[in-house]
Amino acid sequence: MGQNNFICVLWGAKYSEKYVETLYNMVKRNTTLPFNFYCLSDRDHNAFSENIKPIRIPDPQLQHWWNKMHLYNPELGLEGNCLYIDLDVVIVGNLDEFFTYGKDEDFCVIRDFGQPTTTINSSVLRFNQKHHNHIWKTYIERKDTFDKLHGDQNVITDLMWEHKQKVYFPDEWTYSYKWPERGKPKKYDKYKPDQHPLKTDSKICVFHGHPNPDYAMKYQSGEWIKDLWR
Repeated sequence: MGQNNFICVLWGAKYSEKYVETLYNMVKRNTTLPFNFYCLSDRDHNAFSENIKPIRIPDPQLQHWWNKMHLYNPELGLEGNCLYIDLDVVIVGNLDEFFTYGKDEDFCVIRDFGQPTTTINSSVLRFNQKHHNHIWKTYIERKDTFDKLHGDQNVITDLMWEHKQKVYFPDEWTYSYKWPERGKPKKYDKYKPDQHPLKTDSKICVFHGHPNPDYAMKYQSGEWIKDLWR
């Protein structure tokens, strides 16, 4: 299987370094396998604690979420399987199976929470640059067209939906804080704890869009987050 690499992306002012440090802490508590932890970032190399390995976003630095496309850029020189995780998540269970599932050449993804039958969600995915750098090459070749889409998630869906490399992680490993059932979007209601539970049989709770974990934990519906997002 080779090296086990976790990687996240920090660009711009939307999130602070605290989100990266918190993600690392959650990963460390919930992984028994040896691993590297990388952050693809526009920050200086001394922005993070010593266990977080910063990778400077190569040129051209892109705007907003488009920098996530650099994950597949062979210029990064990452070896082994890489589990990408968005910064706005809460890890609720052991992560080891994300690395032992499938084969190295599999592009392992999760189904979207709002549109699970038509869209790949890019909050959690496993890639290997040896096998998947074609994503970067195709994106650059067709950048003008792809950049008209809503974001990197749409590009991944377009390129990989019917690709032979695409493999789904089990649905029960991930869930949405806002919409605990896939395919049933509903308005987030911070005053209804029963609608936003901790699922102890899951591994990652995804906070896509509002609210972020540090906001949600201020209310009864998100009190359970305090014990995990630290």
